Amino acid sequence: MKNFSVVYLAEAEEELVSLWENASDRTRVAEAADTADETLATSPQGQSVYLGEELWRLDAKPLRFYFLIREDDRIVEVSNVVRVAD
Repeated sequence: MKNFSVVYLAEAEEELVSLWENASDRTRVAEAADTADETLATSPQGQSVYLGEELWRLDAKPLRFYFLIREDDRIVEVSNVVRVAD
């Protein structure tokens, strides 16, 4: 059951598209993005690390997602997506 809507800021969406376009393993990148979306929609704090000042981080290898949780609105706002080493 999805408890949160996941939205990407324009910069984060562009980063994700660029990471996918430039990846030699596009399927893996797409699967990581799908996994992150599902995790963030159902339990954004469950597998994430709190970094401070309302910023959270979720690793779905080979990607890392930085996001804010807007509890009152039930929205997870992804601000950045980067590729990380395995």
